[in-house]
Amino acid sequence: MTEVDQYRATSYHEAAHAVFALEVCGASLQYVSVDESYCAARIEMFFNSWGDHWRRALYTLAGRFAEQLEIWGEIRPDSWEEFWEDAKIEAEDEPERGDTFDLMEDLYDMGDPEEEYTVVVSETEERVRELWPEITAVAEILMERGRLEGDEVARIIERARDQRERGG
Repeated sequence: MTEVDQYRATSYHEAAHAVFALEVCGASLQYVSVDESYCAARIEMFFNSWGDHWRRALYTLAGRFAEQLEIWGEIRPDSWEEFWEDAKIEAEDEPERGDTFDLMEDLYDMGDPEEEYTVVVSETEERVRELWPEITAVAEILMERGRLEGDEVARIIERARDQRERGG
């Protein structure tokens, strides 16, 4: 078994949250920190609608998928059964609730959680791959500095996009 560089994994996880907050959710981003293992994004829930929960579900799952892609070179989504078991465990431990619990809440608010899970997994994987240059750019600088302000993240994303569009 390969030893995982946890700081690197967390950097990619939090960078994906930051990129998805700005690029997918249209959220405001205060900061992202690998040292705190936290992304301070405000995702507006305008109407508590299916679309609001959809954007938040993608944001939630993006961190896990980016971490997997960087560490393992592939995205390995949990089966519905594995995900459901993890969500039940998180639900029982209120102080330790995290991304899995948040995703489950959004899936329930969207309709049939098992059916929605499959679609959210597919869409999130597609968007992580599409935004990979931006996620990587943010993660690499985040590893160096430990924390980035929201406006810094926006500039990094823009530079990465410009570079990709120029073919570099």
